[in-house]
Amino acid sequence: MRQKRVISAGGIILWKGGNNIWVCIVKRKGKNIWILPRGRVEDNENMEDTVVREIREETGIISKVLRKVGVIKYNYYSREGFFCEKEVHFYLVKITKYEKFVPNEEIQDMKWVPVEDALKTLSYPKEREILLKALKHIL
Repeated sequence: MRQKRVISAGGIILWKGGNNIWVCIVKRKGKNIWILPRGRVEDNENMEDTVVREIREETGIISKVLRKVGVIKYNYYSREGFFCEKEVHFYLVKITKYEKFVPNEEIQDMKWVPVEDALKTLSYPKEREILLKALKHIL
């Protein structure tokens, strides 16, 4: 069996407004899957650069990395027939500028939701866990 290791980095974008803490989540194109913004680390790119690039590509938000929150790991089979071991390194980020969201080939929608709603909406349990971990750093 062909194996492949995939390394990605993602961001947890929080905003405090009123009595709520809001979370930015994105919807994969053509699927009913809501996730935290993230993507693969490119050649000659470090994790923090990946986070900033992916957040901008997927949300229009320009950000600055504040701190690493943790790593989630899972396995899947790719369309090309590889057994993939994936690691996603998540970082807490600060918004430095907000540009207009434009849907693209990967992401069809983005929205800000209160933390309680994000915990119900995010499609993957490990992402819900990493969001709770991030909240411990700001509360």
